[in-house]
Amino acid sequence: MQPEVFCLGAINLDLTYRLNDLAGFLKEWGTGLTRGGEEALSRTDEARLRELLPRFGQATGHSGGGQAANTAYGLARLGFPVALVGRLGADEDGDFLKDGLNGVNLDYTVQAGESGRAYILLDPEGERTILVTPNTNDDLRENDLPWEALAQARFLHLTPFVGDGPLELQRQLVLRLHGGPRLTFDPGELYARRGCAALEDLLDNVETLLVTEAEWALLGGEAKHHPVWAPAIVLIKRGPLGVRLLTPVRYLDVPADFEGQPVDTLGAGDVFAAGYIAGLLTGLNLPQAVRLAEHAAAYKLGGAGREGYPDKRVLERIIARLR
Repeated sequence: MQPEVFCLGAINLDLTYRLNDLAGFLKEWGTGLTRGGEEALSRTDEARLRELLPRFGQATGHSGGGQAANTAYGLARLGFPVALVGRLGADEDGDFLKDGLNGVNLDYTVQAGESGRAYILLDPEGERTILVTPNTNDDLRENDLPWEALAQARFLHLTPFVGDGPLELQRQLVLRLHGGPRLTFDPGELYARRGCAALEDLLDNVETLLVTEAEWALLGGEAKHHPVWAPAIVLIKRGPLGVRLLTPVRYLDVPADFEGQPVDTLGAGDVFAAGYIAGLLTGLNLPQAVRLAEHAAAYKLGGAGREGYPDKRVLERIIARLR
C-alpha cells in the first residue's frame, strides 16, 4: 500500500540515564548546556560523556528514538500507512531500531554506517536534557530520498538533523515538492536555535509548524502574535497548559487533557504530531485535529515508552467524542 504519510528526520538509539545531580553534571560538562536543553556531540565529546555520566547517575535503558521515527510509529499505531525516510546504522543498534518500528514502512530507509545515538538525561523531576551524536544521520544524501513517492504522499512531516547537509537537503526538498504533499514541520531545539532566518525556505513552504514554547521563543516568536515569517498554522506546545493554535487571524488555547504525574514524557510531542496529522487525514477540522493531538499526547503521558502510544481503538474513541 502506498504510504499516505512520510516522516523525514534523524533516527536515533535513545540511551536513558537518571541523574541525581544534573546541576553538578552540567557544571562539570562546561559547554553552556542548560537543564532541559539539547546539544550535539562530536565523537570526542561522546567519549568524554561516557566517562563522565557514571559519576552523576546510572543508565536505565535504551529504546528507539528520533522525532521522525517516533511520529511514524505513532501514526502506524493509529492505523495509517506511513513510511520513514532517513538513515540508520548497519550495526546491531540499527537492527534494534528497525525491530522497534513495527507497522512502519521501512522500504525508504538506508542502513549504512554507525547508528545515531541520543543520551537522554533525566533529573529527579523528570526533566529531559539531551545530547546527540548524529553519526549516519548526517550522511543523508539526495539519492537517499524517494522523490517520486514523496511527491505522491498526502503528508510529509519534517524533523531536525544535527548537520548542515541534511538541512540543505530538506530545503531543496520542500522547494521541489511545492504543490505536492501537505507539509508539517517540527524543528526541535537544534533547528530552532538557528533562528527563523536560517529556516526561511522551510517556514515559507510548510503548512504547519509545531514547536514548544522555548523553541518558539528561540525562533523569535511572540506568545499571541502570528509573525509574517511563520507558516499559516503554528501549534505551540505548552506542557501542562495545553497547546496554543496560532493563525494570522486568531489564537485558540486548547487545555491539557492530563492530570497527575506523567509516567513518561519522552515522545509525547511526537505523538502530538501523529495525532494532529491523523486528525487531518480523517477529515477533522483544524480545531478538532488540534484537540485530537492533545488527547493523543495526554494518553501517551500515561504509559511508558512506545507501548504507551495510543492505538486505533483509542483514536476512534477520541474522534467520537470530538464529533
